[in-house]
Amino acid sequence: MKQKSLLEEETICAIATAPGRSAIAVLRLSGKRALPIADAVFRGRKPLAVVKSHTVHLGEIVDPAGQQVLDEVLVILMKAPHSYTGEDVVEIQSHGNPTLLQKILALLIAQGARLAEPGEFTRRAFLSGRMDLTQAEAVMEVISSQNSSHSQWALGQLKGRLSSKITTLRDALISIIAQVEASIDFSEDEVPLCGPQALFVRVEGLSSELDDMLADYEKGRQVRDGLSVAIVGRPNVGKSSLLNLLLQEDRAIVSPFPGTTRDVLEETIHLEGMLVRFVDTAGYRSTENPVEQEGILRGLKAQNEADLSLLVLDGSEALSEEDLRLAKRFRETNKIVVLNKADLPQKLNPSSITEQFSGKCSLELSTLTGLGLYRLREEMATFLIRTPEKEPPLIALLRHKNALQAAKSALRRASNAIREELSPEFTAIDLREALDALGEITGETTLDEILDQIFGEFCIGK
Repeated sequence: MKQKSLLEEETICAIATAPGRSAIAVLRLSGKRALPIADAVFRGRKPLAVVKSHTVHLGEIVDPAGQQVLDEVLVILMKAPHSYTGEDVVEIQSHGNPTLLQKILALLIAQGARLAEPGEFTRRAFLSGRMDLTQAEAVMEVISSQNSSHSQWALGQLKGRLSSKITTLRDALISIIAQVEASIDFSEDEVPLCGPQALFVRVEGLSSELDDMLADYEKGRQVRDGLSVAIVGRPNVGKSSLLNLLLQEDRAIVSPFPGTTRDVLEETIHLEGMLVRFVDTAGYRSTENPVEQEGILRGLKAQNEADLSLLVLDGSEALSEEDLRLAKRFRETNKIVVLNKADLPQKLNPSSITEQFSGKCSLELSTLTGLGLYRLREEMATFLIRTPEKEPPLIALLRHKNALQAAKSALRRASNAIREELSPEFTAIDLREALDALGEITGETTLDEILDQIFGEFCIGK
């Protein structure tokens, strides 16, 4: 259950904008003493304590000790409970000089505020009931989103898409639990209750809804984390050169010596509005070097987890045994075969390679001249772009997936108990476990340790 600790009785302050110089920066105060603390350092036409909520005021920040004016500022006042945190909140908009901001922050602390912990403003919003845990997490998702799809998904979460669904599921589950517990309490009375078959159908219906949500997790992960493309091939076929060409910068070390790349190297670009994460892997070959062996194993793992692979061959040479082993290993994977070194006389034919390697297509490319890059980007975009969903996925966070799986397992046990006509007490226990698991998603039954982990990932000031 959500409980306010003694820490929430304190007034907190922090710089809310990113570090560095800027035209404008924002400092935030939240808590019972936010107004008197702000009034102690702010000189405007009227004290903040007597003005209306949700108003903006021009004035100066003044050091109470020597009456030195530090800056001309705008102050925004939001009184409880109609504020982000549900407490009295004061936001000070000053000029974005880091030294100036630290001076103002020191004045606020000297008047009795304390420096906020990471995510503490949002945590207070959660504890005061201004948002549930999925919406609190969505705040960080909005801040950290790296593409338009992620941003739109996060805004949907912030508006309560997942919260609404979980509330509906919990309400339905509570209704089922009431029926089961009524059958326990009134087992000897002639009270009309939901029969075992009808109860089984209702539990299975909820379980099916959880299956649908879990099935969308992979789509949600791709929206949030982007799509991954692994660049694979034997040594010296141009994998690192291809990564540099795609990034348009010298990110990977290029060398004529085999084994230069010994670990996976990841970089991201935006491709047709999608966030795409490229993984450059170690060259696939037989080797006795344990470090290089580990790099090859990591590369194979990255390839197995990728949404698409670019299998790079040297088009100016005949296929080697290592090329053929790679073709066999990756025959069933999603891939585009890239015949590199198209600036040299070619010994491989794209059409025959496509059939031999069971690829989506094979195309010629020169990482030296850039020939074929445009077509490669087109082919990757065609492969990676999915048909837009009518509704974005509901879940994309591993925490939500784990909680749904726990709820699903509990419902499965409840279904088995009903089918096997076990005592209704067993069914009730399993159903309540499912209810608690769903409550973890929205924060109804979340432990403080989980809250510490979630809000600890936030920046200070949010």
